Amino acid sequence: MNEPTLATSLPPRPPGQLAMTWLIAWRAATEALRDRLSLLVGLFFALVLPLGVLVLVVRPMAAGADGESVVRDAIPFYLLLVGVLPAFSAVGIAAGQFAGEKERGILTPLLASPASNLAIFGGKVLGAVIPPLIYAAAAEAVYATGIAVLVGASTVALVSVPLSVATVLLVAAVTCFAAVVASLISSRVRTFNAAQQLGGLALMPVWGVVFALAARLRELGPSALFGAVGTLVVLDAALTALAAATWRREEVLAQR
Repeated sequence: MNEPTLATSLPPRPPGQLAMTWLIAWRAATEALRDRLSLLVGLFFALVLPLGVLVLVVRPMAAGADGESVVRDAIPFYLLLVGVLPAFSAVGIAAGQFAGEKERGILTPLLASPASNLAIFGGKVLGAVIPPLIYAAAAEAVYATGIAVLVGASTVALVSVPLSVATVLLVAAVTCFAAVVASLISSRVRTFNAAQQLGGLALMPVWGVVFALAARLRELGPSALFGAVGTLVVLDAALTALAAATWRREEVLAQR
């Protein structure tokens, strides 16, 4: 009788921390995209909102005497607006990742797994970011296409490329920051409703700052926006590491 080889006798190794992070993120994002309410809200931000901006705001602008120049100047503002509004849904998704799963009793197996706190937090945050970024990308595409149809691709080409790139990156950075803050709060409270309400309140000043930036995009220029993006990226990484380091998963397990 053949003796088992070393490869068959050893137990399978668990995935590494990066792989574990991605698995957690993929599961969270897939569940959020399958949720009917989240999907409807996301489609509203991805399709209805940019079309509404085009029909109710941009089209009347384009009809004026200096329509093309007015629309060209307003493009970065509405590019940020239609892109950042889907970030609101990151709060609800993040609230469901910790507090919501705790309420439903399905968080315990993950906490009992070999995944580190950082892998769990990183995966949950990434899972809360992916769906809003998909909706934001769709909204930006609808808006840009509508602008090109209304005023012509030549007018769109005159918009500052660095400013447009900085605006899109700012959308992603703000969405990540919203998910990090909401995840931190969700991991510390007991119920989904509490996580959603507290997350919304905590992020209200952030939305105020973002809309203030949107109103002054052309004055600030791309350099200031790139600086804001870099600051948010550093804050995202620091808050995620801090939240993971101070999270006591044993207390959550003891609450079963």
